[in-house]
Amino acid sequence: MRTAFISWLRRGAAGAGVTVALAGCGELLDQAAPSRVLEETLQGASAAKLIVDGARASFGCVFQAYVTGLGLLVDELEDTQLAAAGWDWDRRTMLPVGGNFATATCDGTQQFGVYTPLQTARYTADLALTNLKGFADADVPDRQGLLATAALYSGYSHILLGEGFCSAAVDGGPELTNAQVFALAEGKFTEAIAAATTANNSSLLNAARVGRARARLNLAKLPGQAVVNAKLTEAKADAALVPAGFVYNVPYNSAATYSRNMFVVRNRESRLYGVAPRYWAMTFQGVPDPRVKVTQGARGQDNLTNNVYLADKYSAQNSPIALAKYAEARLIMAEADYHLVGPTAAVNYINDLHTAAGIPAFSSSDPTEILNQLIEERSRELFLESHRAYDVRRFNLPLDPAPGAGFMPANPNGALRNKGGQYGDVRCLPLPDVERDNNPNLAVAR
Repeated sequence: MRTAFISWLRRGAAGAGVTVALAGCGELLDQAAPSRVLEETLQGASAAKLIVDGARASFGCVFQAYVTGLGLLVDELEDTQLAAAGWDWDRRTMLPVGGNFATATCDGTQQFGVYTPLQTARYTADLALTNLKGFADADVPDRQGLLATAALYSGYSHILLGEGFCSAAVDGGPELTNAQVFALAEGKFTEAIAAATTANNSSLLNAARVGRARARLNLAKLPGQAVVNAKLTEAKADAALVPAGFVYNVPYNSAATYSRNMFVVRNRESRLYGVAPRYWAMTFQGVPDPRVKVTQGARGQDNLTNNVYLADKYSAQNSPIALAKYAEARLIMAEADYHLVGPTAAVNYINDLHTAAGIPAFSSSDPTEILNQLIEERSRELFLESHRAYDVRRFNLPLDPAPGAGFMPANPNGALRNKGGQYGDVRCLPLPDVERDNNPNLAVAR
């Protein structure tokens, strides 16, 4: 039943596409077919946990794909394979017409996508949330915990849409700005906090606190806009409640490609995508930084890259990926205090992280130097956890390699050889045409 349900949901393409598919399937649901799930069954109390589990599984699949794709888009990863259809990720040349990023599945190896899978995860979480609100606690075991889980994954789905895409649409609605998407995420996390508190589930509660702090930080520091101190204050308040040592992981297992950490398959096992040069030898004052550990592997599948650098952070198909953690909360507090108290207030936060990592202390009273170090701390502490791409946007960091440079291996095997074309300047993924084609509110606005 679960397999049929997930398969059914995955057929809905983009956000609007999912809505259209569900709204127009009445005749299909009237047929007696063992591979279909009846609509009334999905709306029943007995299916509540099933739908939440589907949302969790959908998010897990797209999360590892998002980490890979957005890591390629910026300076965390580099392309080391020879399928031209996949080059747009690393080359930063995505177009609204779509391609892999828009419509491919999240569990592909060489070619994978994020928009359709992310909208599926978001829709499933919202569906679970809506259904659960129609029941009383007595109707569904652990209803409050399920509400918190559904709201948490909806919140993080909205976060990734807002950070990774230039704009978005939800359930056939109008085109939304990043700020509007982050505001939706903030609301979902607020729901998760309330339900987790009632359920007395500290893990979900603290994950939602980190998520809401992240949403509020994003609203406080939108690309190209002035800092909003009120939102920073709210973000700091959430982050301050997260206990030391906290981490909320997205788990994986090797049972199927849909449940695997496919980053490991793409990086360590198949050498299709490697860690980019920026992270090959991270040190601080000459001391290796253990937060970013890499290993040189064999030649890339493109036969052009001499050695593919492997991320030791994820060593097996069942390696979890941190979705929310204490270190992120501390970095949010550091950024808030940088603006609210003064730049030097961020130094103690930075050095707490350095002490935990066993590297030398940082010292400076220069505002620019402190901000640059804070950005650097985020790139190391949150390496390959979905944060870097939006940091590149909101801090307007230089793209590396620069736009216009030839698209070629960073660690070539012999003479330089251009794979094809030049690096582009895409900093956020465009809203794909698959959304506009299926969304009546957007089709006329192309």
